[in-house]
Amino acid sequence: MDLERITVDTRDAYQEAQDPVAFHWRGQHYTVAQILDRWYEGYRDSTRMPLRYFKVRTEDGEELLLRYHPFFRAWGLVLRGHPRKR
Repeated sequence: MDLERITVDTRDAYQEAQDPVAFHWRGQHYTVAQILDRWYEGYRDSTRMPLRYFKVRTEDGEELLLRYHPFFRAWGLVLRGHPRKR
């Protein structure tokens, strides 16, 4: 899985893994118009790191997949299949 680190603004800045409302990627600002789906991985398996995923639609109509890693407090954009992947 290809990821690129991004900065995310959340609904509640106090808790970093709250719903994303905007993010910054490659010098651009994107506003999240809608969260289409969300899911969690690894919370039931003690051998895996827990991860949170948010499939979002931006105001420009792009559908993107954001991932939050609570251990590192880091957000990433999943690049697999994204047309602007470098």
